[in-house]
Amino acid sequence: MEEHPVIRFTNELMVLTDLDRTTAGAFVRRVYQEGTHEGEQRLMADLHQRDRRITELERDLAGLRGEAPG
Repeated sequence: MEEHPVIRFTNELMVLTDLDRTTAGAFVRRVYQEGTHEGEQRLMADLHQRDRRITELERDLAGLRGEAPG
């Protein structure tokens, strides 16, 4: 099984710096959590944009079919 990225990057950070495991781990965890949060926010924005586009396309299709917009 592969190491979790937090563990792997903590180990790498410790090799590259003089940070102890606790400090390096806390830093990597914060970076990882911020990246996860940013990714979730982007995903939500993309999903909302997709939903708006689907609604527009459905409205256009209804118009082409001569149906009342719903």
